[in-house]
Amino acid sequence: MVNHIVNLLTNVRPQDIVDIALLTAVIYWLLNLIKGTRTIPILVGLTVLLGVYAMASFLQLDAIGWLMENLFSSAVVILVVLFQADIRNALARVGMTTMFREMSATAQRNLIDEVVQTAYALAKRRIGGTIVLENETGLRNYIERGKQIRAEPTMELMQSIFHTSSPLHDGAVIIDRKGELAAARCILPLSSSLVGSFSLGTRHRSALGLSEETDAAVVVISEERGQVSLAHVGHLKRDLDENELRAEITTILQGNEPTDALPEAHPKAQPARG
Repeated sequence: MVNHIVNLLTNVRPQDIVDIALLTAVIYWLLNLIKGTRTIPILVGLTVLLGVYAMASFLQLDAIGWLMENLFSSAVVILVVLFQADIRNALARVGMTTMFREMSATAQRNLIDEVVQTAYALAKRRIGGTIVLENETGLRNYIERGKQIRAEPTMELMQSIFHTSSPLHDGAVIIDRKGELAAARCILPLSSSLVGSFSLGTRHRSALGLSEETDAAVVVISEERGQVSLAHVGHLKRDLDENELRAEITTILQGNEPTDALPEAHPKAQPARG
C-alpha cells in the first residue's frame, strides 16, 4: 500500500497539479455560488433519490429501480429546469467584476447616503417604495420598460417619485451602475418561492424576485409597517436600521459577501400589503 502511494506521488506530473488546483478552485467557486440559496435543499433531495436508487438496486426492487432509472435518464433536463435561475446567475457572473468599483469612493458613498436617507424618510412617513441598485448583472430590460428619467438620484427626487400623488409612485426606481437614476415605474418579477405566503406583499415579493434573477441590491420600504428591508441574491433582510442598511449596501456594491447576522424573511400570520 505504501509502495503504491509512493509510486503515485513519484509519477505526478506538473499538469496533474495544475489540473487538481483548477478543479479545487471550480468546486470551491460553485459551493460559494450556491451557499445560502435554494439550490442546497434541492441537492439534498436529489441525494435522497440517489440513495433510494442504490437501495432499490441492492434489494433488487425492480419497479422502484425502473422508475429511478427512467428519472435519472432525464437528469440533464431536470437539472436545467430546477436550476435555471442559478445557472443564469452563474453565467452572468463569470468573468465579471463589480461595475460600481468604477465609481470613486466618494461618489459611491454619496449615492448610498442618498438611498439610505430616502428610505428612512419614506418609512417615517409610511410611504412605500422600491429602490434598485444595479450591480454586475445588467437591468436594461427592466429600465427600458419603465419611465426613462436619467437624473442624479437625490433624496428630493426619489421622495417626489414615491409620493402617493405622483404618477410614477407605482413600481421601482432603478439606479444604474454609473450611479444615475435611470428609470422609475419599473415592474419587477415576482418571486416564485413565496407562492401561497401571506407574510409578504407584492412589493417585497417583487424585490425578492429580482434578487433571485440578478445580483442587484433592492431596498424595500413598507408603507404598512414603516420598515426598511433589503433583498439580495434571493434573501430578504427585514427591519434594518440605517447603519445596517448602509453597511449591507456598501458590502454588496464593493463585491463582498453580505453579513448573515441580520434577520431574513420568515412567514408570519398577518399579511403585509407593502
